Amino acid sequence: MTTASSSGPSEEDLQEALAYIRPLLKGHSGDLTIASVEDGVITVDFHNACQSCPAISVTFAGLVRSRLLQVDGVKDVRSGQVHASRRALDRIAATLGSSSHYRPSLPLRSKQTPDCQPLATSDTGRR
Repeated sequence: MTTASSSGPSEEDLQEALAYIRPLLKGHSGDLTIASVEDGVITVDFHNACQSCPAISVTFAGLVRSRLLQVDGVKDVRSGQVHASRRALDRIAATLGSSSHYRPSLPLRSKQTPDCQPLATSDTGRR
């Protein structure tokens, strides 16, 4: 890992985040390393099964990016292997429930206001 700035996250905090992320990826024969840290922007590289996984954007947004953004000093997380817009990544994270600790780059539109109650559904009417 290369570090270009001392104003970013601490090495200890990043290693703690990786200790959470990597076992989850390794459980699916994948892995992740931090390629660089520059002014609070973390660049990650996926390895092994993650490189060819069709769900890499979901893993990146829902696990990797959301967890690394919890680390003090991290401003953004990027990967050249993930080909999705920031808005798409934000929506994936919100859908997976990562939005409670995720700092979206764009505001998300909610389908319903917080004070709305879900409609009751009935079993009748389907044939």
